[in-house]
Formats: sequence, structure tokens, C-alpha cells
Amino acid sequence: MSVVSVILWLLAIIAILFIFFAAMRFFTLRSRGASVLMRKLPAKGYHGWRHGVLRYKGDTVDFYKLRSVWPMADHSFSRLDIELLDSRPATDGEAAFISKDYLIFCFSAAGKGYELACTQRAMMAFGAWVEASPSQRKEQIDFRRLRERATRPRGSNMPYDPSTWSSYNGK
Repeated sequence: MSVVSVILWLLAIIAILFIFFAAMRFFTLRSRGASVLMRKLPAKGYHGWRHGVLRYKGDTVDFYKLRSVWPMADHSFSRLDIELLDSRPATDGEAAFISKDYLIFCFSAAGKGYELACTQRAMMAFGAWVEASPSQRKEQIDFRRLRERATRPRGSNMPYDPSTWSSYNGK
């Protein structure tokens, strides 16, 4: 084999892998989640919008770009970090590529601003998901209870001290 044929084979393998990952991402994400457009703020004019899909996973929401082959989410937001800000209509320039059914709203996550364009149903779902999260200030950790759980035997709901167990004391 010549050097040229080896290089051509490597390029062919890379191209096939690229097509495989792109198709896998497209077909697995296409039918799951909410179709949205998102961009980071600050943004000038109508540049920076990216088509993608929002998928909810417990306390996080993942944004997958439509034109990406990366198998993992392009952005991931924690529900506790998201703050809904305001909404606005699409500008004339944005109306050329954003559906007329889409609404645009702003939110911040971990101190960074974003805009999201989506249908009213997707916006209501996103808002309800964010508002349903417990407040970080209200979540209080009971360290005494955590310490007790960490020191008892695995798989046991009994206290760690065997002398208190009724089955061991013959009671």
C-alpha cells in the first residue's frame, strides 16, 4: 500500500464516522424534546441564533444544536441556576428565519444571558419546569441525618449500634 492510499483510507474512515455520528444524533434527537432556537447574549442584530432541541433530565435541561455531531449536549442548564427575565417580539430581521408561531424570551443561567425562541407550549413547559424547582435558600441540609445514614451498614435501615437491635437482644 502506498502512503496516498493509506491517507485516502483514513480520510474515508473519518468521513464515515462523521456521517454516522451526525445521523445518530439527528435521528435520536429529532423526535425527542422541544424544537427551539437559542443564542447567547449579548448578541448584535439577529446573529447567533442556533437551531436545536431542549431535553429535560431531572433538574437539568440540555440544549443540543441541530448542526453538531458532538454526542453530548452543547449546553446544559441547572434548574436552580435559571432565572426567567422577560419576553419580546421578534424583530423584522429575525422574522425571516424564526417561525411566526415562536415567542422569544430571555433567561439567565449561572450569570450568563440567553434568548430562547420556541412555541408557546414549549415556553410554558420551560417556565413551569423552572418555577417548580425548590428555592436554593429553602433547601436545608440536615447534616446530623446525613452523618447517621453514612455510618450505618449498607442496605440496613437499622441503627448502627447492634445492642439496640431487638433481634440481637432476644426481645
